[in-house]
Amino acid sequence: MGQLSHAELIDKKFVLFAEGCFGLFTSKIAASLIRYNGDRCVAVIDSRKAGKTVQDVLGYGGAIPIVGRVEHALHLHPEVMIIGKGLHSAELPSGWKPHLLAAVQNGLHLINSIHYRLNDDPDIAHAVREKGVTIWETKDSPAVPLNRARVLDLDTWVIHTCGSDSNIGKKTAALEIWNEANRRGIRTGFAATGQSGMLISGHGVAVDGVPGDFMGGAVEQAVLEAAAGNDWVVVEGQGSLNHIGFSGVALAILHGSLPHALVFCHRLGAERTKVWETPIIPIPELIRMNEELTVFERPAKVAAISVNSFGFTEEEYRREAEKLEANTGLPVVDPVREGSAARLVDILRAHQAETEDRAAARLR
Repeated sequence: MGQLSHAELIDKKFVLFAEGCFGLFTSKIAASLIRYNGDRCVAVIDSRKAGKTVQDVLGYGGAIPIVGRVEHALHLHPEVMIIGKGLHSAELPSGWKPHLLAAVQNGLHLINSIHYRLNDDPDIAHAVREKGVTIWETKDSPAVPLNRARVLDLDTWVIHTCGSDSNIGKKTAALEIWNEANRRGIRTGFAATGQSGMLISGHGVAVDGVPGDFMGGAVEQAVLEAAAGNDWVVVEGQGSLNHIGFSGVALAILHGSLPHALVFCHRLGAERTKVWETPIIPIPELIRMNEELTVFERPAKVAAISVNSFGFTEEEYRREAEKLEANTGLPVVDPVREGSAARLVDILRAHQAETEDRAAARLR
């Protein structure tokens, strides 16, 4: 059997593997794929939540069942198993290999979202060869040049979603802007910089799998590809400049994408970064940090703040949003709560017109 392309893999019915971790914030790849590609998901594997539905756990996604083993989903005819959680290590978690082997032995292709290379595991690699299935290692680094600032030559307007932490809604904000802008007839490309965005859009790069010197060039290439034939490009953010683990990736995306505008993302109520538990410095300071680290050839400003207000009542959300608006002088929007990124797109269009007018005035 010939190896399938990435485009062919993401077009097939899939089962999500999220053993022991399925949840909105504990398996963000799985949660994202269900939100945007849920029509192709037949089941989720998590023995701790088996018997429930995706709707029960996430609050969206409908009646997609959660099962304990891949064998329990075979009657739903999946063709691919996707690892639905990224990891902060390069190890294969204890207990995962039997599930992965069972998927391969039942003829399922694998999409690997973690740094551990499944092709390097002798048992999995042997089973893959025997069954003739495909493994897509999303963390494999593409061959890319150093960043050459070729984005500056584009006519396309570039928007980048940065933020205060990892796993707070940068990808969701970018995807919602992308969807809404295209719905309005603004030809907009999406530059994915992580595995979830790649699996949803079908292209891009997992920047955290690229050697340091080449991260900016990998982002530049993703933006150039997303810009073809489009008026806007929305660049998905990763990590944050204040994050002790992921600041390098955040800066590489900022400098590789050379955005015209920033959308700052934050989870309402968060005071410390996830996992590392370092204090999140005041949002106005983080906004200023991102603006000051854009390059002098194209200084960019934050046009709006996109928040994740999951768990807040409507009254609580309004109160906290108004407080954040007062502290920053910027509009605050939760595109998921509001059902679309309509307000964000309005704000970005106005910001584009304003910045272009200022640029034209400088040339006169």
